[in-house]
Amino acid sequence: MNRLVVQWRLLERAARIGGQGARGRSCIQSAEASTSTGANPGSCQPSSSSRLFDKAESAVPPESTAAAAPEEPASAAQRALSVAGNALVLAALGSGAFFGYYTYAYSTDQVRVMVDETKKNENGFPSQAWVYAMEWYAAQRQRIEDEIQKYSDPPSEHMLPELPPHARHVRTLVLDLDDTLIHSDWTRARGWRTFKRPGANAFIQQMAGAYELVLYTDQLPTYADPIMDRLDPNRFALYRLYKDSTRYVNGRHVRDLSKLNRELGQVLLLTAQEDAYQLQPDNAIKIKPWKLESGDTVLLDLIPFLEAVVKNNVQDVRTVIKSYDGQDIPTAYRERMKKIQEQRKQAPSKSLFGFSR
Repeated sequence: MNRLVVQWRLLERAARIGGQGARGRSCIQSAEASTSTGANPGSCQPSSSSRLFDKAESAVPPESTAAAAPEEPASAAQRALSVAGNALVLAALGSGAFFGYYTYAYSTDQVRVMVDETKKNENGFPSQAWVYAMEWYAAQRQRIEDEIQKYSDPPSEHMLPELPPHARHVRTLVLDLDDTLIHSDWTRARGWRTFKRPGANAFIQQMAGAYELVLYTDQLPTYADPIMDRLDPNRFALYRLYKDSTRYVNGRHVRDLSKLNRELGQVLLLTAQEDAYQLQPDNAIKIKPWKLESGDTVLLDLIPFLEAVVKNNVQDVRTVIKSYDGQDIPTAYRERMKKIQEQRKQAPSKSLFGFSR
């Protein structure tokens, strides 16, 4: 029994130090011989230096037998191609920055004037390279702008039909939509909602008896039509114009009143958007944008002024708008009316009702 225990312990030690080969077998044989003679079997244990060496060998990963192949140096052709590619990239970036600056800072007409001035002999420009480059740039830019202009102008020179002869005296009131008559607002809780400005329905109904009404927006029909149907269910506004009827100027959709087929002296534009009246600012009644403020009365306050324009048969509405430049028209109009009433009490014959005929 003791012999079996000794053999089992020797096998465990041999497995722990990796002695599963011939060394283990020889150790077992010597252990058996020692058992028979009564010698100490511990002499078969590996030395401490041997165990340390074994651990060190197991900790170090085996080195790769195949040495990495040395990289071949790039050929002269490859280096030349790399230099040429880098040069092309830098040239493209430089050209883009150069022409991008002139696109941002100057119009096409201004660039042409600069080129013409530089070509004069008295300027003594040392090189014609800049002139040739800018002439090519101006020509290409003009071509691109001409193509864009085809899609940025209104589709027709006469977007409204002719007025009948008996209605030539009727003035036209163009109404903008967003922040003028309505405001669209979004919140996470309810999404998009559109709200009517206070007094919008009454304003449209009352102005329809004095003006030819036109709703003119920079939105698409899919957005604007449902809103206009709710805003003007009785179709007091005879015409509706949308985004495709605006003129694209400097990245903005501008209302071009000259395309309405009406005399500009008889057209008023009511809007809260500064971009809307870039082309005809003297025809625009500028009001404060409505952003859901409660108690707003701007539209209702404008009714007396707009009715007075019709009653006094103003021949050119632009002269009236200029006289209120920089002022809040409803407030300024009320003040003028107070002064005129005071003048009437003193000299009724001097009444001008605030307008020049």
